[in-house]
Order: sequence, then C-alpha cells, then structure tokens
Amino acid sequence: MKNCYYLGFDVGGLFIKGGVIDSRGKLTTDVLSYYPSKSRASKEELLDHFVNMIIRQISSIMDRNFLIDGIVFAFPGPFDYENGISWIRGIEKFDSLYGVNIREELQERLGSERVFNNFASKDWKIFFENNVSLFGLGEWKLREKPDLSKMMCVTIGNGTGSAFLEKGEIIKKRNDVPPNGWIYNAPFRGSIVDDYISVRGILRIARDLGFGPDISLNMLIKEAKRGNPKACGVFEEFGRLLGEVLKKYVEKFQPEILVIGGYVSHYYEMFEDQLLAILANENVTIKKSHDTSISVLTGISEYIKRVRG
Repeated sequence: MKNCYYLGFDVGGLFIKGGVIDSRGKLTTDVLSYYPSKSRASKEELLDHFVNMIIRQISSIMDRNFLIDGIVFAFPGPFDYENGISWIRGIEKFDSLYGVNIREELQERLGSERVFNNFASKDWKIFFENNVSLFGLGEWKLREKPDLSKMMCVTIGNGTGSAFLEKGEIIKKRNDVPPNGWIYNAPFRGSIVDDYISVRGILRIARDLGFGPDISLNMLIKEAKRGNPKACGVFEEFGRLLGEVLKKYVEKFQPEILVIGGYVSHYYEMFEDQLLAILANENVTIKKSHDTSISVLTGISEYIKRVRG
C-alpha cells in the first residue's frame, strides 16, 4: 500500500514557498522550497510555472512508495476559493490570472505530465484557501493552549491580511468580525486600510516626512538601524497607525492573542512600542510570528486533516 502525500504552496507576491505534508498531516521537513512568484508574468507563463513547481516538489519526496493525493494553494484574495478562480486585479501581482479558473487550467496541464500521473492517486484534488486563514490555522496549532479561546492574526506585506479564530475555527460571518474576517478594505483616513498598513503605506509615511520619491523599504530599514531619527520616525508613525487600525477590532472581538506576521513583521521591533502603547488598555498579548511561511504550511496541514477527514 502506497503512502499518501499532499503538496502545499504559500503564494506570495515575491516568492512561493512549497512544502510536503504526509498522511498524518505533518510537514515532512522544516526546510521549505522557494520559488520566484513571477506574479507579473502572463497567464500561460504563470500556469506553466505552477506546474513546474508541482513537479519539482514531487521530486523532493524521499519516500519512493508514495502517491500525491492533493495539492493546496494558499492564495491571497480576492479569490473564489471554492471554485479556484482568481479575482486579484490592480495590485501589480497575478493580474493576468484575473477571472481564470486556475483549478481547471492546472488539472488540464497536469493531466499531460507523465511524472505527475505516475505518482497521482486516482482521487487527487486541487484545493485553494485564503493564505491568511491558513496562517491563522497554523498559528493556532503552533500556539495551541487549553485555555486559549480567541486569536486574531494580521499579516503585513504588500497589503493587510487578517483572520479571526475562536476555538481553532476561522470566524468569517459574525457581528464581532468584519465581513469574511478581512480588514484590508475597511475605510481608513479617506482611503482603505491596505493603503496604510502595507509596504506602500510605510513608503507613503516616508514621503510625507520628507524622504524623496525613490525611497525604498530597505533604505528606510538601513537608516533606522543606523539611528537616523527621521527614518525611525517613519516606523514609529506606522506603529501608531497600525494600533489605530487594530484597536477597534481588538475591542470588538476581544482576542487573548494578537499575532503579527508577514514581511513587515521582520521589523516588528521598529514599531512595537507605538503599537503596544495604543493597545495598552486592551487585554491582549501581542506576538510576532516566528515564521509566517511555516505557519501557513502548518495551516495547510490542519486544512488537509479537515477536508480529507
């Protein structure tokens, strides 16, 4: 009898991280595979890239007596996760996949790949789920405690991702959470949260504080680490804005733990004090994710257990 495995992919704007999950729902290794996202490529190039990733990921499985029973993509939104259709547009990543049924396209392409068919089970399936929801499931699993009731998760990178969990379940439709559990499109200061709590939001603050139009996040980080007061001020203001955004959601949902992940979380110490000051009166513990991609892949493991029983 062959051993069943699942392939998981955490799809980001710059990189796609891949891992292999065994039949017990465990990551086979803590070392993930990294692929370029090619997020600005054409539809055909992107779909071929996804197929190549899948084939390469299969080759990383050391067990020779195996079948691939499923593939899970953790994709950013907006996305029709049930049907596998991307509705991402206008944010300079994956625009070419707008309106494309990615599941059907990949099934067709994989059907003609000999390597894949040699190792695919007869009932293999492709699943899609929100990347931040899976991040939340992973963080819940990694931080699971008997007395933990509620957790809120936020990822900050090209945009703002969010997930609300109670007793290990993602809450999307309830009075104490925003629609779908998403805060990225909530009104904020004449625009939406995404325009402020993101890399471009940090660069907006930098320009407002006198940096030139060519300033980059890496340049700001370098200057802040050198003690440049103006660069430090950018991250301090970002921390205040982040606290302002999160405060109302924390007050309403009342999580015991708030987890910050995503690329910007690597520099959490630069805006931590300002965030903590604004949330000081809230009964919530703020944690930085140890590794966002490991959490997403752990979330994929939990997701597989639930959908496959």
